[in-house]
Amino acid sequence: MMALNTMSRLGHQLDGTLQRYKSLVYPQRYVEYRRWLHQQNRLIPQDKPLVVFDFRDSRIDGPQGRRFYCLFIFFIRAGFYPVFRENYLVLGNMREKHKQFCLQEAFSVLRNERELRGEYVLVTDKMYSGLGGRAGKIININYQPGYQPTDACFPMPFPMFSPIYACKQDLQLTRYQNQTRQWQIFFGGDAKADKYNKQSIRTIYNKLSRAQILQILSSTLDHEYYCELNNQAELNQLKQTTHTGVVVMNNRHCKVAPEQWLSTLAQSRFFIACPGVRYPMSHNLVESMAVGTIPITQYPELFFPALEDGKNCLVFSGEKDLVDVIKMAINMSERDIATIAKGAIRYYDEYLSPHQCIDRLLSLPQDRISLRILPFLKQGGGFA
Repeated sequence: MMALNTMSRLGHQLDGTLQRYKSLVYPQRYVEYRRWLHQQNRLIPQDKPLVVFDFRDSRIDGPQGRRFYCLFIFFIRAGFYPVFRENYLVLGNMREKHKQFCLQEAFSVLRNERELRGEYVLVTDKMYSGLGGRAGKIININYQPGYQPTDACFPMPFPMFSPIYACKQDLQLTRYQNQTRQWQIFFGGDAKADKYNKQSIRTIYNKLSRAQILQILSSTLDHEYYCELNNQAELNQLKQTTHTGVVVMNNRHCKVAPEQWLSTLAQSRFFIACPGVRYPMSHNLVESMAVGTIPITQYPELFFPALEDGKNCLVFSGEKDLVDVIKMAINMSERDIATIAKGAIRYYDEYLSPHQCIDRLLSLPQDRISLRILPFLKQGGGFA
């Protein structure tokens, strides 16, 4: 198994390297980049706090540019104006996948460090950046797995799905938190069985996979307490009624646009937070807490600080426990639900919201801060 993990990791790194240097094979990409760069803003505002990004490691782009965009949008939500140091290997794919969402925001491209006149926050994954001299704070990106709360670094919280920020749904949370709840328990997301049944989930993290969880529920719960949506019409119809059990929406059968996702999530009192592909963390757990939908999870310890059963989530640890917790959620009183939902919102506001995350990061006393970008990642359990 160790050999397979090593081969998978090396293959992932090779793919990242090929993506990074494909301009050597496709020189037309560099020509297009230069044309794009010529159109970018060079002026740097003097009346806003600045964050300057200076990257070199292709791991900042994983997965599909989400990591890059997450850092970018978190600083924007905290009131910073972003500046990118000119670097083809970093900016050459700005119009691809999740990185393209950066283009919806105002930013500047730095050609020469003399263009930086005031103090700024520097975010970099380089051992040494020439921009460090006048930075008020230097945030060094740390890609290591195996974070412990005693480590001398700041754990980056897992974000929502990039399009949620891009369409500014995260700025409308109060409306969703106060929404009427028509369903008791909900799961929505990709449910392709072979994709979401990786060995790393079961062996390295010792969790039930997404495929296992959904199979257990479909085979255990009575028909009246389990509803699996087969198409868009069934979803639209269910939105007009109530359901006292579990509603499962496989987005391979019916999809919800990013603009409607949080409002759909807020239809329910509880959300079954199934694991992602190679590691347990998944965007929809964070999204559920943001709108006050209580997550039912088996990985509370992968949040920092850990989530707490009965305070801001419900926790299960195995097959029997899963069914028992689901039944408990079905029968829980409105008063207890409201208390835990408020705890989920409070946790999101304090530890997961972009503005609060950046405020907490920059409030640390040291001038140079190590930012653990994947604090939940275990060795061999996914890619850094």
